[in-house]
Amino acid sequence: MGSVGLLTALATGEGRRSDADSPISREGGAMELLKDMVTTSVTSLDGEWLLMTDPEDAGRERKWFSAPAPGAKQANVPGIIQESFPAYHGVAWYWRDFISPLPRFKTEKKEQWRYLLRFWAVDYLADVWLNDVWVGRHEGSETPFVLDVTDVIKPTGQVGSLNRIAVRALNPTNELIDGMRLNETPRRAKIIPYSAGSSYDSGGIVDSVEILITPLVRIEDLHVWSESKTGIVHIETNVRNAGSKPAAVALQFTVSPAESGETLDVAGLTRELPPGDTLIRTQTHVGNPRLWQLNDPYLYRVTARAWMEGTHSFDESSARCGFRDFRYENGYFRLNGSRLFIRSSHTVNAAPVGQEIPLDPDLFRRDLLNMKVMGFNMIRFIWGGATRYQLDLCDEIGLLVYEESNASQPMDDSREMAERFDRSMGELIKRDRNHPSVVIWGLLNESQNNPAFHHAVGALPHIRLLDDTRVVLLNSGRYDGQNEIGSLSNPGGSIWESIISDQHTYPRVPHTADSIRMLSTLGGGKNHVFLSEYGIGSAVDLWRITRRFEQIGKPDAEDAQYYRDRLNDFLEDWGKWKLAECFGRPQDFFAASLRKMAGQRTLGLNAIRANPNLAGYSLTGMMDHVNCGEGLFTLFRDLKPGTVDAIFEGLAPLRLCLFVEPVHVYRGASVHLQAILANEDVLAPGDYPLRVQILGPKATKIFDRTISVRIPDRRGASEPPFALPLLQQEVKVDGPSGEYRFLATFEQGAAPTGGETAFYVTDPADMPAVNGEVALWGNDTGLSDWLNEHRISTRPFSMIEPVKREVILVCGQSDASNSVEEWRQLTRRIARGANAIFLSPHVFAKGDQPLGWLPLDNKGALTAIVGWLYLKDEWAKWHPIFDGLQCGDLMDYTYYREIIPDNVWSGQDPPAEAVAGAIKASQDYASGLMVSVYPLGAGRFILNTLLIRENLGKHPAAERLLRNMLNYAARDIGRPLAPLPTDFDEQMKKMGF
Repeated sequence: MGSVGLLTALATGEGRRSDADSPISREGGAMELLKDMVTTSVTSLDGEWLLMTDPEDAGRERKWFSAPAPGAKQANVPGIIQESFPAYHGVAWYWRDFISPLPRFKTEKKEQWRYLLRFWAVDYLADVWLNDVWVGRHEGSETPFVLDVTDVIKPTGQVGSLNRIAVRALNPTNELIDGMRLNETPRRAKIIPYSAGSSYDSGGIVDSVEILITPLVRIEDLHVWSESKTGIVHIETNVRNAGSKPAAVALQFTVSPAESGETLDVAGLTRELPPGDTLIRTQTHVGNPRLWQLNDPYLYRVTARAWMEGTHSFDESSARCGFRDFRYENGYFRLNGSRLFIRSSHTVNAAPVGQEIPLDPDLFRRDLLNMKVMGFNMIRFIWGGATRYQLDLCDEIGLLVYEESNASQPMDDSREMAERFDRSMGELIKRDRNHPSVVIWGLLNESQNNPAFHHAVGALPHIRLLDDTRVVLLNSGRYDGQNEIGSLSNPGGSIWESIISDQHTYPRVPHTADSIRMLSTLGGGKNHVFLSEYGIGSAVDLWRITRRFEQIGKPDAEDAQYYRDRLNDFLEDWGKWKLAECFGRPQDFFAASLRKMAGQRTLGLNAIRANPNLAGYSLTGMMDHVNCGEGLFTLFRDLKPGTVDAIFEGLAPLRLCLFVEPVHVYRGASVHLQAILANEDVLAPGDYPLRVQILGPKATKIFDRTISVRIPDRRGASEPPFALPLLQQEVKVDGPSGEYRFLATFEQGAAPTGGETAFYVTDPADMPAVNGEVALWGNDTGLSDWLNEHRISTRPFSMIEPVKREVILVCGQSDASNSVEEWRQLTRRIARGANAIFLSPHVFAKGDQPLGWLPLDNKGALTAIVGWLYLKDEWAKWHPIFDGLQCGDLMDYTYYREIIPDNVWSGQDPPAEAVAGAIKASQDYASGLMVSVYPLGAGRFILNTLLIRENLGKHPAAERLLRNMLNYAARDIGRPLAPLPTDFDEQMKKMGF
């Protein structure tokens, strides 16, 4: 067949069977004709390059584009500058020598092929030279660009045919370089100087580099999208004629199953294409297409081929697609007509050593497989896009993708802000818009009402020109406060719609009854809520992660040093507080924190799944990115103990969510039981028997009842929420001290996860007696009344010198007119052998000095460490103060929930006894003590921040702690008074008395 015949065959798909309803032959007659022709070749330039920093930005003046700079190091590409030059930011140069690959187009004239240099991503600004000639520039950190280097490359066989690439890469800083600063660029969440919760300011050639040899006419871009109702596959192809004259070109488009199978349809056409780019629109058809579903992610492949008349080569490009329909409707996300409760989590694709390029390429794959196993149906790529491979995998395993660009962290305003936002978002959309797993483009995250937000509001038309087929979310969390502007635009939409309420919430940890109530009732307005961020993390295992960096030979990497510094802080606390008495070894502390997180995740998930207003949830976060402990697994992808089970069960489509309030009560008190069924349209209509029980220690039966649960017929009715109330009841608990279980079990027809929660009961008869008399210092009538009601003998503190040692309970303020003398007298009593309990740190306030009256030379500080997503871990040793209470480990949040404070003692000299404390190793390191014992002369005093006074009469653990403190303080009061230390007046001066 001659060239005209081949052109016609390519365009018409000659060789198809005549029966229009039958599939065509494997590739069609045209492709039989093409089998002896050649197509584009791709040669990787990944591997070792040379790299050198240019802090003075003098490389261009010194002509570094011609030869590597002195002192250049070998570096990996893909990679980051900071792997070779830790903590460096600014301008750096890369060099690579290579021999040009041989063209496959041996029968063609040299003028009929082109050499292209493709960079898949350079972060952030790239200037490229080849053989001393500047060939182009690209701005943007995560998207590809292609440079035509035909006129400057030295082909193989030519004298001196070694080619040299030089790349000047700008990793922006806080200083002005090339007219830009870091915060004025799309940057993920990069900051200088670094702090946990953000991203390192890394940069460089962060993705692959390739040499392509293509025909003169090539496919520059292929965009495909499908209609599940009609079976139509829409195709847009940008074809580039790199020649100087018009060219007769045949184009063929085929669709087939992605894995294997016969071609299902062919479309073709012939065109005379002018020099430059031409956009070609066409379509193919698949009869009765198999849908892309979460449990059956079926894929098709569209292949485009372009051949120029008179040549023996062609260019080819392919993309996978899937037939699916999705949108938000009546408050719910719907996939192929069925509503889904969105179960998402987010990641910033962090990896050890710089947190951008994984040394182990399997890490990013394991992330997505772990998510699928745990029951998630969506992954959110926050602050920046996915890798190409990750999106391929999401397509294949059936995991929805919610993707943001590097511009989603709002940029500071500048003249270039709008252009940079549009470029960052637009190039990401063009790169990823063929993937069927991608269903949401996210524009911003937690932006305030600022210029970046207002630009994003107006960016919808630009986005719709690039892709009209996705949901677009405006500003995750809606921190802008502009509630009159809707949060999303559905596929095909041109306005922001008020279909859902997009919210973030991070209640204090440990969650109290109010926190759980808030989570389980969040929303309730006209729109359903997409809770796009909420979570409870754990400590970072500083011990193990530091050793892991040592194990891979990267102990001096920037992130390795960060963790090692935090570990050193922890080990200092470990030694001075003698934490081996509680945990045995440092790694045991972190193991306890990781185990604790599983229970906290379950608590939060129960509250969320019980909320009838929620249509979806995105958990914070997938893994321990940005040097924090918010993830379900660690930076090295070690699963946190119990977490997989907790998440898998908490996200199950059918779950029984149980609640008891209060969670720690006195015997004989009543508790409120609540049972809610989270049902994602799993159960068929009908009646189901549910048995509800309370079982106490030794299987003591407190409550046992069977109720009938009715699942209504949904036909013709409005959609019920995903949460169905089953039980609300008050039950009196008259049983022995111990742990109790509230249980719910379907006896037939349903197999939900959950159905169990715990609470505690304390019998007042088990409280220890307090013998002896307590001297009350300060004005606190309520405390005095409570002590007397509980038969604890008290008397007011007297300024008259005692004749024996005392137990002094300090709570409330002294008379202001006598405060100086009273504090001096109190301190003298302790020095002579009295034991004092300072029940609250607020008693030490002296004018504007919160700890002015604290009887220590080094008063340190009273520090607030508020637990939330980044929580602190509270510990309590085996000690008489915790006798009969849960201790010797981390403090159980169910047992102590209301007792745990935000305030801790920090910066004081180590006490004689560190009894209880808190360590925040989930973000930036912080720590302090909650209960400690200090000597003063012959006596001692107890410092406390536990919320004991606030919970007397309401929480059994508060009463037990106070009784134990009083008894501990009374242990040696029978001994005679001791004389004051000889230097006591000098000690008083040092204390500020």
